[in-house]
Amino acid sequence: MPKFGASLYCISRHIISGTITPEQGVEWLCENGAEVIEIVPFGFDPLVDKAVAARMKAVADKHSIPIDNYSLNANFLHLSHDEWDKEISRVKDHIKVAHEMGATTFRCDCSAYRRDAEMNSIEAFYEDLPTIVKSYEELCNFAAKMGITILIENHGFHVNGSDRVRHVIKSVKAKNFGHQLDVGNYICVDDKPEIATRKMMQFATTIHMKDFYVRNHSHNPGDATQFDCSGAWFRSTGGQYLRGAITGQGDLDMHDIIKCIKSHNFDGNIYIEYEGMEDCYYGTKVSLDNVKRIYAECGISEKV
Repeated sequence: MPKFGASLYCISRHIISGTITPEQGVEWLCENGAEVIEIVPFGFDPLVDKAVAARMKAVADKHSIPIDNYSLNANFLHLSHDEWDKEISRVKDHIKVAHEMGATTFRCDCSAYRRDAEMNSIEAFYEDLPTIVKSYEELCNFAAKMGITILIENHGFHVNGSDRVRHVIKSVKAKNFGHQLDVGNYICVDDKPEIATRKMMQFATTIHMKDFYVRNHSHNPGDATQFDCSGAWFRSTGGQYLRGAITGQGDLDMHDIIKCIKSHNFDGNIYIEYEGMEDCYYGTKVSLDNVKRIYAECGISEKV
């Protein structure tokens, strides 16, 4: 049976604005149904505030709820040798923080999110692949000493899509390397989430539950940007308009996706990653409640 939790990212708007502290964010997640927590350092930096990790862990420990995943944006591509070393060192410092908090998994990007579209071609992916593999193998070797598994998430517009992510997973030679399967993010590169989830469940170590509203590429719904994931519409690689939704209220077939997860007897952690327009407390709570409810309702009607 999986644990159903939430990412601190869901309520990061309140942390970034200074409305709450990171530890108050952890407290809110613990009090609102999270069985496990993912830390995302948005609005604070544990490498600067050396005590914030301990404060968050103390709150989680008080509720007997584990902080089991730490998620970090990073970029290892198109850097000089010195720049790559510096970025690897920064990520390793965050891995140490994750270990101090008791996390067993660490999700890390390898590519910047905001890239020009022409930089995300399949040709560019294969050119970047050696650096991607080298970077993850370096991090896996470091994290293995702490019992931490490094995760690749299908995130952004470059290292995304079931075929590309699978290629990276099969290329990295490390036992402590896995996949944070974001069921929603695959649609950012027009990979149908219901199908991509089926293709990638065999690699899933943890799961992000995320929902989107989807609109036809030829009908601009207004308020559309390219990189805002906190409410505004943005466009997929193929031009579809996407906007974050409360999980279970968007256009993705969450019942089908959750049936697939159950069919694989997945017993890892499932984290809500809410990024819709609604108040983030409300959106996170309803998303988490919906996922628990749909999971309980869904039978397994097919062999996946």
